[in-house]
Amino acid sequence: MNRMLPPARQALVLSVGAFVLYALTHAPSVQYTDNGELAAAGVTFGVAHPTGYPLFTILTNLWSKVSTDISWLNLLSGLWCAMAVGLMHALVRNVLELVDGQERPAHTIVATVVAGMLGASSIVWSQATSLEVYSLHLCLLVLTLTLLSRSLLDDDRWPRWSVLAGLSYGLMLANHLSSVFLAPGLILLWLSAAREGQIRRWYLVVMPALLGVLLYAVLPLRSAQEPPINWGMVHRSWDAFLYHVKGTQFGVWMFSDRTVFKVNWRIFFGVLSNASVWVGFLPLAIGVWTALRKLPGRGLALIALVLGNLGIALGYSIPDIEPYFLPSVVAMLLFVGIGLDAAARRLPSKALPVLLLVPAISIGVNFISGDRSNHRAVEGYTQWVLANAEPNAVIISRQWDFFISAAWYEQTVRGTRPDVVVIDKELFRRTWYAPYLMKLHPDVMGRAQSQIDAYMPLLADFERDGDAFIKAGRSAEIQARFVEMLNAILSANQNRPLYITQELVSEEPGFAVGWDMLPAGPLIRLVRADAPAAQRVSLAGTEQIVTTLSVPRERLDSSLRDIVLNSLGSTALYRLDAFADTTAFRAHRSIAERIAPSHPVTDRLRSVLP
Repeated sequence: MNRMLPPARQALVLSVGAFVLYALTHAPSVQYTDNGELAAAGVTFGVAHPTGYPLFTILTNLWSKVSTDISWLNLLSGLWCAMAVGLMHALVRNVLELVDGQERPAHTIVATVVAGMLGASSIVWSQATSLEVYSLHLCLLVLTLTLLSRSLLDDDRWPRWSVLAGLSYGLMLANHLSSVFLAPGLILLWLSAAREGQIRRWYLVVMPALLGVLLYAVLPLRSAQEPPINWGMVHRSWDAFLYHVKGTQFGVWMFSDRTVFKVNWRIFFGVLSNASVWVGFLPLAIGVWTALRKLPGRGLALIALVLGNLGIALGYSIPDIEPYFLPSVVAMLLFVGIGLDAAARRLPSKALPVLLLVPAISIGVNFISGDRSNHRAVEGYTQWVLANAEPNAVIISRQWDFFISAAWYEQTVRGTRPDVVVIDKELFRRTWYAPYLMKLHPDVMGRAQSQIDAYMPLLADFERDGDAFIKAGRSAEIQARFVEMLNAILSANQNRPLYITQELVSEEPGFAVGWDMLPAGPLIRLVRADAPAAQRVSLAGTEQIVTTLSVPRERLDSSLRDIVLNSLGSTALYRLDAFADTTAFRAHRSIAERIAPSHPVTDRLRSVLP
């Protein structure tokens, strides 16, 4: 490959190959968790969830000028990850040249292998198939390291490479603020050249980085224009802006549980094992030893990069923690490359291409889990929810991962069911959400204005200093006001069809007391005993659910499958008991059998009616 193409074209070929792989396996519809919300924020040039991700939103908005279809938007993550693969090839070559003091033919093979291992790893593949902030984060991280490594190699033009590296790091901060914890490792790497006067020229990296950070100014400017997606309404005040950008609301999940370290360490070990295809642990150890022996300053800088990343990620108690380990994976794979290069010295040159089997094996191992080309469960579930909602319905839920985020995209971008008001119960625990809903749905929220006004001052105090609020014993008071507000929304909108999702049936003591709860597909219809209401019965969207969830591949697949099966079971039994509707019963049972032929819900439905 080295004799056929110059290094830049080698990297380009790898990027194109990776993009083809990601394009063939990318998700055609909206996916779990933040995918729908981020897509909607990008298309509408809105403000996304903390920390705001201004660079991501701007680039997604530009990409959406071609098409706003979610399939096209998901491809953008594939492009960013594919670029990261090509850049990783260049980065590994640079690092090996630093270690060896010169270019060697084996560097091309080793760089190709390591770049392939990164691109075929489950952690990168999962980010490449649906729109997420971590794909851009990966691309900018590898770009920053590549530019820094060039500054170490090019004695004549190191100031230029330093400026570009600083700008790239600033853009990385403007995409994901967790990048601040990588600063010590990156600074140590830049300083490892030990050039005369280099420390005095700190402005070469700092000033360009600040230019990138200035993109956060876009958030309040755009928020003041009240876009459809306006998380945090950050234009309200300086405190609201800082609260959003710093991700203060997520602080409760940081170092909150001692057991999370063990759980996250196991997750990280699994992620690293997959990325290194297991055989990489020996080269990893050799690479660390070689780097510390030959280039101790630069080896320690890469270790500092890993420690900075793990220092925050291991203590962060969130379900989708895997992408947070991407910086550590990149640094570890650089050590793997150094180890493979050391081993290559002992191999005949003709045997080196055998190493290319490693990323090929990784593609084969991860293909089934990485292939999202038929994953339509979230789209199907969202369609099923909305299809069972009567006109002008109000739905209160906290199913962010499966429904609410996706509904933001469906309603805001596609214009699906604009008559339905979707309310996230948990977001009411943030001071921005009630005013935001008041702007969007004044006819629904305005009827509970007095209860909202009674709740908001307490919430503001809690948001200002949660620990002091709890220590003062005010938790019971704010919870009571919270439930009163939710009940007021229900009572004041009895002219509309009212629904909750099944997790809310008994989650908030005192909520929805006095209402009859009638299963309606994935929803629970709230009605007064003296005011029975007609309710549609629809299985729209369940075909997409069946094709995806009959063979669950990940944690959220299994969680959604349980929700779907419980909904099918309760609705089937309700239709049979209340209306003797055997047709609806059998239709719901049939869907359950196709999703899970052997499951307690399916078994119970079979036992009720032959």
